[in-house]
Amino acid sequence: MTKKPIKRKIWFKKQTVEIDPQVENYNAGEDIIYDQVMIPNDVFGSRMYARLLQKHGIITKKELGQLENGLDEILKLYADGKFQLKVEDEDCHTKIEDYLIKKLGSTGKKIHTARSRNDQVLVMMRLYLKDQSIELSKLALKLAKDLLATAKKYEFTPMPGYTHMQKAMPTTVGTWLAAFVESLLDDTRILKAITEELVDQNPLGSGAGYGSPFSFDRDWLSKQLGFKRTQNNVIYCQNSRGKIEGMVLESCVQMMLTLNKLASDLLFFTTQEFHFFDINDSIATGSSIMPQKKNLDVAELIRGRTATVVACKNELLMNIMHKISGYHRDGQEIKRPLFLGLKYTKSSLEVMSVIIKNITPRVDVLYDAMTPELFAAHKAFEQVKKGVPFRDAYIEVGANLDKIKVTRKDMDRMLRESTHQGGTGNLGLKKLEKEIANLSRN
Repeated sequence: MTKKPIKRKIWFKKQTVEIDPQVENYNAGEDIIYDQVMIPNDVFGSRMYARLLQKHGIITKKELGQLENGLDEILKLYADGKFQLKVEDEDCHTKIEDYLIKKLGSTGKKIHTARSRNDQVLVMMRLYLKDQSIELSKLALKLAKDLLATAKKYEFTPMPGYTHMQKAMPTTVGTWLAAFVESLLDDTRILKAITEELVDQNPLGSGAGYGSPFSFDRDWLSKQLGFKRTQNNVIYCQNSRGKIEGMVLESCVQMMLTLNKLASDLLFFTTQEFHFFDINDSIATGSSIMPQKKNLDVAELIRGRTATVVACKNELLMNIMHKISGYHRDGQEIKRPLFLGLKYTKSSLEVMSVIIKNITPRVDVLYDAMTPELFAAHKAFEQVKKGVPFRDAYIEVGANLDKIKVTRKDMDRMLRESTHQGGTGNLGLKKLEKEIANLSRN
């Protein structure tokens, strides 16, 4: 039986070492799955690093051109599905360098000058996270637009408001939906701040975490890579691995918490006991045994996947605890929770947009749910406006709840009376529209 040839590793010295296949497989784990996705990011980082080497005279212009052509070939192969990582490749960084060495010989061997896979991992991930942040923001703002459009449509449709799970005060469908618009805008601002202040800094040039004996212009490299600034301290570049990814997942957690509350509300208000909204058949599921069932499973899954995203953040943070300063191989394990957390957040934002477009308020049911006691506080405030001390009005109305009578016309009038900022009569929907537009531009 012919033995499979041993692939020479870039870190082999004078002799070729045969690595135990179980160890090699265990070391690779699922890491190559995630690296496969980030190959374009690593190619871009390598391209800009090659330009840095040329700027400082390590390689010639001709060699730079050869390296860039080689990197272009890799991108073409990648686009055609022909640049696939295997366990023996270890990671995308090694596979790319191997390709350049086989293609260009000595020139290919120069691209790793003063560079470590340690800082390649960092810059690749930062570039990837910048792309993911843009995608997350777009999806969050799209959902905000969809919620806002529905809020406008049902701005004054009445709806009971609850405290302690009990009917409390009157509100509107528009107010309820606009609350989630504002929540998503806050979530997007959190992501924007994390991206601009933490993610958008360049770690490349820090080497293995202790720099190199070259006077490389790292600020120039940062500009070439499109980073806002250079991450300065070479040790902190490595120590920030996982910390910054964890902050990105924190922004995902905040988005998922918003979706979780909206999903919980939808499940509550679409029960047969409430039936405030009709669910379009296109977003519902049935039962294998009960013919009458119409389930909003998709909202239940959003609710459940929130817990998964929270767990992803916690797993990532637990990975970076109790380690001394510097690079550690088990840092690769943060990719799995990071990718899963990003995946669930993006898909949840997308599917919530579909849900919102496929639910319809049952106006008559909502009006019927506006029972008189919901307007008790409003009745007390009517007396206050006539000069009665609030606590006296409170006691008077509270002692005569059975005498409160409210018509639909009264409901509409009282809902429009809350003209203070953010009240049911002054939701500031146009202002929210402008905020969405501003965040979309930025």
